[in-house]
Amino acid sequence: MRLNVMYSTDENYAQHAIASIISLLEKNKKFDDIYIYIVENEIYEETKKYIEKIVEEFGRKVIFINIKDICKNLKTKDDFPVSAYARLFISNIDNIDNIEKILYLDCDTIVNESLEDLWNINIDNYLVAGVQDNPAMYMSTIIGMTEDDRYLNSGVLLINLKKWKQENIEKHFMTFIDMYKGCVPHHDQGVINGVCKNKILVISPKYNVMPEMIYLGKDKIMKLYNINNYYEDKEIVEAKEKPVIIHYISKFYNRPWNKSCTHPYKELYTFYLDKYNYDYKITNQELDKGTLIRKCIFDKCNFELYQNIEKLLNIKRKRFINKKYSKLDIKI
Repeated sequence: MRLNVMYSTDENYAQHAIASIISLLEKNKKFDDIYIYIVENEIYEETKKYIEKIVEEFGRKVIFINIKDICKNLKTKDDFPVSAYARLFISNIDNIDNIEKILYLDCDTIVNESLEDLWNINIDNYLVAGVQDNPAMYMSTIIGMTEDDRYLNSGVLLINLKKWKQENIEKHFMTFIDMYKGCVPHHDQGVINGVCKNKILVISPKYNVMPEMIYLGKDKIMKLYNINNYYEDKEIVEAKEKPVIIHYISKFYNRPWNKSCTHPYKELYTFYLDKYNYDYKITNQELDKGTLIRKCIFDKCNFELYQNIEKLLNIKRKRFINKKYSKLDIKI
């Protein structure tokens, strides 16, 4: 059985991609073949050679793709890294014509268990499968989703490449981006959810364990975001205790390459880098002041106060979003 995995990174995130790749290779030795496709945005040659060396040690294959070759028609007007948009154009890669599906992983992930069960999920009738995320409702509705639709986090995506090609999904992505004048809410994630919303498969949270799941839990997430559809308690507990993929989003815990990180699984990040003697850097970057204040309120006060503060902040955010997109002729 062959596993196909894609990453997209520039040199700034290459260290994190390396940690993720090592964890992927260590935890998935039973696959017959693993092909790792890396869409690179000016990665240093020495970094590429290090990745090639590690992948070859495991008897696997790595293929580098220049981001300019697949994102040449992309026109965005936000300050989000162009590498993040690469997942939208994966069907445009020349040498993957024979591949029917691929697993996209953000660089800030660690694979903690075998991906065999994830890889074997049947997505024949879906464009993409992933784990539910929880943006404010106005961020979902602005891209055409309803309160009953389940919004995916784009950090871990099982992509039906065969179907993407059949439906010329790249063309739909480009049309969607143009409709928002190159500035889609939540960037690439907003594009994927807005375009694929009727053909999305929501999978177990254990395949993309994000900080809010650990820090807040089911009940508080549902109350905080006023969600109609979410995971059962049993699924959330399993995800927290036995994560298959850990996604180090900065919220609440900070990231494991920062000294102040308090994430319960932060050691896994340096464990894999240390194991292969990678000369990594740990920074002193703190959480932003707004997040620190809200975290302090959550930890020291009752949840109702925290919830009310978030509601007030959302009123301000919603006004900003509505004003930003009110002049666009958006026809979902």
